[in-house]
Amino acid sequence: MTFRFDVGGRRWQAVPAPALSRRHKDWLTRGGALTRHLSTLGRVSVRVVAERVMPADADQCHALGVPLRTPLWARDVVLLVDGEPVVVAHSVTPLAYSRSIWQAMRRLRTRPLADLLYHDPTVTRSELVSCPLGPCHLLHGRARHDARDPLVGANPRARLWARRSVFVRRGAPLLVTEAFLPRFWRHLQVAQGARAHD
Repeated sequence: MTFRFDVGGRRWQAVPAPALSRRHKDWLTRGGALTRHLSTLGRVSVRVVAERVMPADADQCHALGVPLRTPLWARDVVLLVDGEPVVVAHSVTPLAYSRSIWQAMRRLRTRPLADLLYHDPTVTRSELVSCPLGPCHLLHGRARHDARDPLVGANPRARLWARRSVFVRRGAPLLVTEAFLPRFWRHLQVAQGARAHD
């Protein structure tokens, strides 16, 4: 399918930066449900931190193919593995679609968004793109205040590696952005070290 949505925008890249580690490249480009991949590391749970209406900014406009300041329905969550926050995520769709085609998004509560996206054959997905998020991005604030990652708190200018894609159902777009916390990469490093000593 050809998408009319510009998920890449100006800063997001389909191919991760060459300088990144193999581990970073792997997680930034993995298809399928992120919660399913995280479940290989431990028990996954979802903490909802915000559900609200917000105006689309310039970046979201390009990604969703809507005019500037279009009302969006937004859902922000923290994904945890064994009770430890590892990912912050932001999902948006035009408000009108949150009341029709994507209305189930409003009833998820603490269920993962994957429950809507990967059990419906009519849902298609754009390519995954990635970029480092700076301190002005909404998810950077979520990492500091809602996930309370100590490395982000100690270094507010630290960049978070994130990925995003657009899901489309019956022509209605849903933009999902997922940012990996520093403690996630630390968790992987510890797990890999433990396996190396087994």
